[in-house]
Amino acid sequence: MKRALVVYVEDKPSLLMQFGWLYTSLKYIEADDTDLVVFGTKNALKKIPDDCIKIEQSPISYNKEWQNYHYINSIACVADDSAAFLNQYDLLLRTDVDTFLTPAWKDFFPDYYTVGGGGYVNDSEVSGNLKTIAQKLGYRHQGHHNIGSTHYGWAPLVRNVCIHSLAAAKYIINNEFSNGYGIWPGWYKGVVSMYSNEIAVNHLVDKVIIDGNKLDYFSTSSESTLDHPHIHCWHTAEMFSKFAFELGYYDHIKLEELDQSIVKDYCLFIALKAKQERIGL
Repeated sequence: MKRALVVYVEDKPSLLMQFGWLYTSLKYIEADDTDLVVFGTKNALKKIPDDCIKIEQSPISYNKEWQNYHYINSIACVADDSAAFLNQYDLLLRTDVDTFLTPAWKDFFPDYYTVGGGGYVNDSEVSGNLKTIAQKLGYRHQGHHNIGSTHYGWAPLVRNVCIHSLAAAKYIINNEFSNGYGIWPGWYKGVVSMYSNEIAVNHLVDKVIIDGNKLDYFSTSSESTLDHPHIHCWHTAEMFSKFAFELGYYDHIKLEELDQSIVKDYCLFIALKAKQERIGL
């Protein structure tokens, strides 16, 4: 079984810092069956360790049709023809850079396409809009909502989801938000990639598991790392907070003071270790 972990990185200090966490976590757990595939800009890739698979790709978000919607880059890279080589892998995890893998990753082989949990459908207007757009695009919608940003499954299927998500996102950005950004937590332009992922998954995936305990789990938890293979830094001021880390609020903490068996301490341990080793800096 061969797996690929795929992210997109631009030459921005915060993104490179966060990539350092993900990279360090993968090396720390010694998951030898998992390749780290990094798409990104030329300058960003210069700062990425050479034991990663690096693919140079300009961000499409700066193109006029994407209106500086930068979240689309992590989907577009997998949909691009340059990513066709990913089909050789058995399983592909497409995720964001502000994430960690824990030791539980080594034994995480779900039977079905698995995603984390999302929180973008909070009323009937949003769910109704998504079903209407799917119908306009000629896609089926099975009623699955709040699909997380991280997707894990058979590599060709993950790529196909990205291809259809890219098409749906382009339609939504250029047709559904002509009068502004909308208002969170309702219909909101800032989460278009979440909307488009939902549309693509409902259309293509016959059996999908939404499991927020396994993917995109909270970095603030005191639960065991053995129960949560993939951790995502949600917006929070609680430990572990990516914002607090970037501001240096945890720099006084020593590695030996942290309990690596619980999620929030593990995240801080890995982040401090990456900083000491200057990964991505």
